[in-house]
Amino acid sequence: MKKVLKVGMAGLMAVSMFGCSSSKKEDNTKVITIGISPDYAPYESLNKDGDIVGFDPDMVELFEEYLNEDSDVIYSLEFKQMDFDNIITQIQGDQIDLGISGFSYDPQREVEWSDPYLGSSQVAILPADSDITSIEQLEGKSLAVQTGSTGEKAANEVKDAKISGLKSVQDIMNALAAHQYDAAIVDSGVAKNYVNNSDFIMLDTPLLDEQNFIIAKKGNTEMIDLMNECIKKFLASDEYADLCAKYELTPVVSE
Repeated sequence: MKKVLKVGMAGLMAVSMFGCSSSKKEDNTKVITIGISPDYAPYESLNKDGDIVGFDPDMVELFEEYLNEDSDVIYSLEFKQMDFDNIITQIQGDQIDLGISGFSYDPQREVEWSDPYLGSSQVAILPADSDITSIEQLEGKSLAVQTGSTGEKAANEVKDAKISGLKSVQDIMNALAAHQYDAAIVDSGVAKNYVNNSDFIMLDTPLLDEQNFIIAKKGNTEMIDLMNECIKKFLASDEYADLCAKYELTPVVSE
């Protein structure tokens, strides 16, 4: 990618045709603000310069290009960094337009959902010296999850598990490395990233199969329609297969 999307301050408030939080810098410019929690590599993380990098930022950069093709409007997509469990609250409060942060479907989340753009699952990740070899052996164990994630929902299905919710995946993995928990339940792409780069192992059998989506405020179907147009182009592009391979994430089949 030729440019890197920079981190913005959370809480931008403005008005446009897309929702109360999109702003109009000039008559022909629309800013779409995106809540993101960059502690979820390979979806999104911060590099040493403080830039947001990963699959989702690369995807969003392509979306900006799609939106500006043959358009009288100049679109600018800007990230607003925040905790994962605050993104939906910020969307509902009209502080941001979208959430793009590895979101998987949960009917209890009162938002609009885009078409899926990745396949996903929730899996158990463990310290490399763990003697746990199956999902059944998680019964009664201490499990760490990200607060507000579907990993938390999957962990709640494990019989007699002692579940602890933490805000940051990095905090979860640091605690797991220190053997403060028996296992953590996280997205399979995130788990693979840690297994490849740190001293962890992963159980192959998923606790929950799912897909990843973009979210917007309930009722903001115009914004979701705009994102779905981008997703359709993205899934049909060569860049999609390249990015899935680069970040070891699971593609979905374009209809």
